[in-house]
Amino acid sequence: MPRPAINPAHSFSGHLRHLEKTRAKMEQLLDQGIIVRRDIEQVYEGLYLEAFTSLERFIEDLFLGLLVGRLQASSLSIVPRISCSCDRVAREVVFGGDNYVDWLPYERRTERRAEAFFRNGLPFKSLQKADKQQLDRFYCIRNAIAHQSTYSRQKFESDVIGSIALTPRDRTPAGYLRSKFRTAPDQTRYENITNEMGDIAVKLCT
Repeated sequence: MPRPAINPAHSFSGHLRHLEKTRAKMEQLLDQGIIVRRDIEQVYEGLYLEAFTSLERFIEDLFLGLLVGRLQASSLSIVPRISCSCDRVAREVVFGGDNYVDWLPYERRTERRAEAFFRNGLPFKSLQKADKQQLDRFYCIRNAIAHQSTYSRQKFESDVIGSIALTPRDRTPAGYLRSKFRTAPDQTRYENITNEMGDIAVKLCT
């Protein structure tokens, strides 16, 4: 029996909460002097890469689940354009013979793929422009951490940091993620980003 399409979003949010517990524990260790700033920055980078990878896994699970009917769409306007009997077959068709596919950048990967496999590309073409811009920033941060190339760091500087006033050390991907997004209550930019990831996941499922 199909499961509600919102289930993958709930699972994804649960995983983000698990990562958040790890982040909070490591901040406590830093406060206690058990680890140093270089350690905590490596933790932030690792947690972010895991959150980003989990976001792509969520999109893939939702895409394939809706395509094969394993997940129950939230709207009658969500209609697959092909019929697949199981995840294995759907994966072979969607992946085009590759072992994996990228789901971000969102418009170039997920939306174009959705246009081919779902009527009107729904629900994947339902995101607002602001949400897609956020996903682009998430992707930019991921590249700056994973590739560490001159180009990826320049993109990070221009597309993510922009005019935000930060100290030189906070202008790195790790420093940016750990910097304050707001106070009262305190929230790091990492926390804000993962909250936004969870919100976007829910929007795709409702």
